Amino acid sequence: MAAVTGPLAAAVSGVPLAEHEELLRRLHRGLAGNTTAKCAIDLAVHSALAMPFGGIAGYIGAKPRPLRTDVTISLDSPEAMAAEAAARVVDGFDVLKLKVGGEVAADIARVREVARTAGPGVTLRLDANQAWTAEEALAVLDGLERLGIRPELVEQPVAASDLVGMAAVVRHGLAPVLADESVHSASDVVRAAELGAADIVNVKLAKCGGLRAARDVVATAEACGLEVIVGCMLEPGPTVAAAAALAMTLPTSRGHDLDAGWWVAGPGPLLYRPPTVVLAGPGDEGAGR
Repeated sequence: MAAVTGPLAAAVSGVPLAEHEELLRRLHRGLAGNTTAKCAIDLAVHSALAMPFGGIAGYIGAKPRPLRTDVTISLDSPEAMAAEAAARVVDGFDVLKLKVGGEVAADIARVREVARTAGPGVTLRLDANQAWTAEEALAVLDGLERLGIRPELVEQPVAASDLVGMAAVVRHGLAPVLADESVHSASDVVRAAELGAADIVNVKLAKCGGLRAARDVVATAEACGLEVIVGCMLEPGPTVAAAAALAMTLPTSRGHDLDAGWWVAGPGPLLYRPPTVVLAGPGDEGAGR
């Protein structure tokens, strides 16, 4: 709030909406970091620009369609994670993102138990949130391979700054590597691509600083030959809806990472019909869990 009402407000005040490119440039120059605060102003600007187009999806040329999304299974014991996974499968989700990052044997046990419980028709992703070393990541993937379990992808297996370690996991080849905390900006994408440190990039509006910056990241990733999925943090429905609109412009057949709105009860701009999410239309009342 201090960032929005202080230096960011000072940076953009007095700039006409018609000069939105200059407005957004001033926004991103107005303060280092604080990407969530920048995202709030960026989305306010885009919402105003999008009014004649019926919303952000129309403004950016997105064709409304259902998007497949994963759902997160929080880090816990193997038995608790398996029970949570079973409940989400009953809800209709078929892509599960498993939070991992404990001791190697424990992580293998977690994934094994979830795979056994969820069954063969469910796609599993792993998200270590930077918790492993490269050696630990490879040990987990090798252990799962011996069990006949190959995750669809592994997200941010090592520390954000350890692009050499990320590249080692990429070269290992047992699962595509999804960069999250390593990639905030277009320049981060270029560096990751140059070092061979990612196969896919997880683009999040709050992480990038809004829709304008996120679209730059997407364009750069595509130019570098990297796949893109769109994700979110634990954010309110309108932010996730803007992320969903961006996802609708992308060609990937993978599920996106847009489950945040599902966890929040009450009406909103999204309709969750697991395993998909769609933007609520006129007269619809989107709902979370």
